[in-house]
Formats: sequence, structure tokens, C-alpha cells
Amino acid sequence: MNPLNIAAIVGVVLVLAFAVVLIQPENSAISQNDDAQISSSEISDSASPGIYHDAEIAKHHSMMGSFSQTEHTISVTGTAQTNVQPDLLVIEFGVETNGDTAKSALDSNSILLSNSVNALKSMGMSDDDLSTSRFSITPLYDYYQDKDTGRHTSELIGYQVTNILQVKTDKLDSADIILDSVVSSGVNKVNSVHFTISPQSHSTLKDGLIANAIENAKSKAENALLPLNQKIIGVQSITLDDFSSPSPMMRTAFADESLFGSTPIFSSESTISTSADVVFLISEDS
Repeated sequence: MNPLNIAAIVGVVLVLAFAVVLIQPENSAISQNDDAQISSSEISDSASPGIYHDAEIAKHHSMMGSFSQTEHTISVTGTAQTNVQPDLLVIEFGVETNGDTAKSALDSNSILLSNSVNALKSMGMSDDDLSTSRFSITPLYDYYQDKDTGRHTSELIGYQVTNILQVKTDKLDSADIILDSVVSSGVNKVNSVHFTISPQSHSTLKDGLIANAIENAKSKAENALLPLNQKIIGVQSITLDDFSSPSPMMRTAFADESLFGSTPIFSSESTISTSADVVFLISEDS
């Protein structure tokens, strides 16, 4: 073989050998990097349960903290009432008439009621003092059993008209005079007579009673908390109840012309009351 060819072959072999030597460290470095990534991943995965556990502990502590900060409350109902003289007279009266036809019953009813209204106006009452409370036209039937067939049946025999008015006035001492006047004019029904508080007076008393009811609730709460070493630090809610004002009432089914002439009617005090449900926030008395 030619010496030059041999030298060339040897040179190629040496170059390849040198290249292999260079490539091995690079592969080793790549392998080391991969190992490092795997180890890092494994460490990260192995650390996840610990991190999750710490998060759960933190959440638990947060929940325990919220439980420890739960608001303590006491619920109390306060009441307040006052006795006042009524300033409004309310009378409900009317006329009830029967007739063979609805028209005849209505005509006779209108005549009698008009006479009563005119009598009230002659006493100084105005249309603003009067209002219709109830009006109805009712057919009247006769119920019987047929002798031939034995069947129960009914027969229209007429109509009944009822017209009820309401009068409101501040003339408290004229109740008996008003009743005597309307009954003498044709009224044959008096449903009610009562003395009450006007809306204006009711509104004036309302604010004061609400404040008194809340003060009463606070006083009750403080008395209840005193032996428990607790104190009021705030209010969670307040619920106000409706006002109540029971009124003296006189009722009668039908009026008789002589019923009110000799029977005076007197007004008496009315009691207005209200209540307030209050939920107070409480804590240790330091």
C-alpha cells in the first residue's frame, strides 16, 4: 500500500477519535442536566403534599378565627304605651229596606238615607265627614218543599237593599244627638259607635312611643347582662311592630228611635301601645 494512503487513513482515524472524545463530555453534560431536571421535578412533587397540608392548616386556622369572632347577641322586646283622650268620634249607621223589586227597595232606601244625611248636614256636618262603608242589593228567596213532588225549591220574593254610612267628627259630646237625629230620620241600623285617635294625633304620638319602646328594650338587655359581666356594644337589627289603639265600642244590630234619646254616650281614654324587637351586640365587660 502506498505510504501516503496509509498516512491519510491514520489521519482520518485520529480525527474521528478526537471527535468522539469531544462528544462524550457534551452527552454527559446533557445527561446531568436531565438528571437535575428530574430531581428538581421529583423534589417539587414530593414537596406538594407539604404545601397543600400547610394551606389546609392555614384555612383551618382562618375558620377557627372566624368562629372565635362570631358576634354574640341578645334579643329583647321593648314596649311602650300611653293613655290619651280620643279626639275623633266615628259612627257607622245605615238603612236596610225590602221591596218586591230591586228598584222599589232602592228607592225607599235612598229616601230614608237622604233624610238622615240632611239631618246631619243641618248639624254642621259636611260631605267630607261622611263616607259609604258598605252597599249591597240582595235577592230574597222563599225556600219550601213542593207537596206534589217532594222536591225542595226556592222562589224569588223580593230584594233587600243595605246602605251603610260612616260619619267622623271631632264633636265628641254630640254622639247621642247625632244618633237620635239620624234614627228619627229613618236610619234603622247602627253598627258601631266608638271614640278613637285621629291620624294626625296618632302620627304625633308615634315617634315618641317608638323611642320609648327602644329605650325599654335597652334597659331590659342591660339588666339581663349585668350578672353575666357582659355589655352592649352595638345593635344588629330593630323590628318595629304595628301600633295598637283599642277603642271603647258600643254595638247594636238595629236602632230604635227611643234607644238613644235618654242614653248618654261618653268617651273615655284610649291606650296606644307599640313594641320593638331589638337584637343587641354584646361582649365581655372589660
